Amino acid sequence: MARVQADPITAALAHPTRRNLYSTLCETEEMSTVQLQSSVDVDRYNLYHHLKKLASLGLVENHRDVGRARWWKVASRVDMPGIISSVPIAVNPSKSISETVTLSSLLESVKGAHIISLTGSRDRVGAKLLFEQLADDLGIEVDIPWNFVPGKIVLIEEEK
Repeated sequence: MARVQADPITAALAHPTRRNLYSTLCETEEMSTVQLQSSVDVDRYNLYHHLKKLASLGLVENHRDVGRARWWKVASRVDMPGIISSVPIAVNPSKSISETVTLSSLLESVKGAHIISLTGSRDRVGAKLLFEQLADDLGIEVDIPWNFVPGKIVLIEEEK
C-alpha cells in the first residue's frame, strides 16, 4: 500500500492527541506539562512524544523551566478548520434536504438518544474504524475525510 504524502503540519494535527494538545495550548497563554497531561488525559511518555513532534514543526515551544516544571506555549498559530460544526441531518429521508435540523435540536426531540464521549485517541480511532466497518457491512457508501476523528457518538433508539 502506498503512503499518503501530506503537509507535515496537517499530518501532525490530524492525530487526535496532537490536535487536542495544540487546541488546548491555543486557548491559554501557557501550560505546564502536568496541566497539559491532566487536560488531555494522556500518559507522560506519550505526552512528551507528541509535544516533541509539535515542537519539531515549530508549532509549540518549551519556553521556560521552573524547577522541575516545563512550561509550553504556542509558537506558531495555524488555522485548524473544524471538521464538523453544525451538522444538518435529514429527519425524514423522504423530505427535501432543505428540511433539515441541527444535531442538538434533533436530540432534544428524540426520547432514546445516548451520547458517548470519546476521550482517548484509541477510542476515537477505534470509533472511526467501527463506523467505516459498519457502513461497509451494511453496504452504505460513506466518504469520510482521512483526517476525520470523531469526538462523540450519538446512538438513537428506534421508535417502536
